[in-house]
Amino acid sequence: VANIIRTIDRLSKVAAGLAAVLFFTIGLIVTYEVVMRYMFLNPTSWVEESARVLQVYAVFLACAWLVGRREHIRISVVTSFLKPNLQLWLSRFSVLLVGAASGIGAWYSIGLMRFSMSIGQRTDSSLELPMWLLQAPLVAGLLLCTVQAFAVVADSFKHPERLLDSGNAPEP
Repeated sequence: VANIIRTIDRLSKVAAGLAAVLFFTIGLIVTYEVVMRYMFLNPTSWVEESARVLQVYAVFLACAWLVGRREHIRISVVTSFLKPNLQLWLSRFSVLLVGAASGIGAWYSIGLMRFSMSIGQRTDSSLELPMWLLQAPLVAGLLLCTVQAFAVVADSFKHPERLLDSGNAPEP
């Protein structure tokens, strides 16, 4: 189990690294667009859509890493007043909900992507990209987020301190 958790963590880390590269690339191409548009009065036709597509990829590739590090949105105002053991079980439950929601999203994204491929659906833009290219990161990112969430919960039985906001593990 520990090797599986490590492998999932590594995959999430690689996906997050790729997401960081994509965000940097978005910055570069948008800067290029600004320079071309305002300095040379020659706007591009591809930057806006490319930046949107890259952003979808980057966001969904980064989501599993954020769940693995517990950096996704959490509300700890109420839970900080609870006993550590109850905090731990509530955290496990909330991460399981994230995993379930991600799994359901991945399932429906797969169906949507298959449908788009079957009818040859394309974007209504100058690039006319196949729609499945925009749906693929949802499938990959949400599947990885699902397995990462379950890995976090499984790991919390050996390392409960990683799941608690306060960092103090409950007594066994």
